[in-house]
Amino acid sequence: MVSRILIVLAALLLPAQALANTLEGHWAFRIDDATIFVFRLDQLPGGSWSGAWKRPTAISSNGAVFQRMSGSEVVTAIATGERDGVVQLTFAGPPGNSNNDVLRFRLTGENQAELTYVGLPVAPYPLIRVRPDTALGPFEDNRIYDRDLAVSEAPYEAPWQPQGLVDQTGAAVALPAEEVPLEAAIDAALAALGEGDVEEEAAELPAITEEPVELADAAAVEGDDANAEDEEEEDRPRITADFLDGL
Repeated sequence: MVSRILIVLAALLLPAQALANTLEGHWAFRIDDATIFVFRLDQLPGGSWSGAWKRPTAISSNGAVFQRMSGSEVVTAIATGERDGVVQLTFAGPPGNSNNDVLRFRLTGENQAELTYVGLPVAPYPLIRVRPDTALGPFEDNRIYDRDLAVSEAPYEAPWQPQGLVDQTGAAVALPAEEVPLEAAIDAALAALGEGDVEEEAAELPAITEEPVELADAAAVEGDDANAEDEEEEDRPRITADFLDGL
């Protein structure tokens, strides 16, 4: 049972460890506690890339400061490329604007990356890896968000997405793809592998109880033992007065 749990834990943790050193995943540009942008980068089986950009529907910025932000929209890259570990995503400009947004991403550390906005004379923006369900904001109406306060490092809590498990016959185990807590993921994996829940198995065992023996019961037991000894004494052969008559 313990070995099965260790195998499940390894399957749960390996995807998160492998993800730490790749550009695949979700990345956020965050200033203090406000998430300004979220990017999703996916590497396709052939080696090419796809991407998406979650951004405010309304925003005012010169590249150094951001303000008057509200709403949320997701746009998909119209062109992608990769060279020397740098992934480039091109997004169509706003309606009526022929200029596209060209963004370049580069991994800088474990769960850390940077974004270069091509054509914008500013230093690269730091990015941190985030969960897929990360929302934009929260935004304060009258605040000016300075890129000098951007978050460059933050702990990453990977979603638990069990994968790569097989049952006793070697068939792939189908588990929920949505994010689930670790305990629930382990229970689901063990159930799929044919291992019952530990608590349920324990519940099926007969309960061990110890009832105290009352003094009255103890006396009754002693009385029964005494009666049994008397009966055995009566059944034993005895030496009587006529024992010498036959001699």
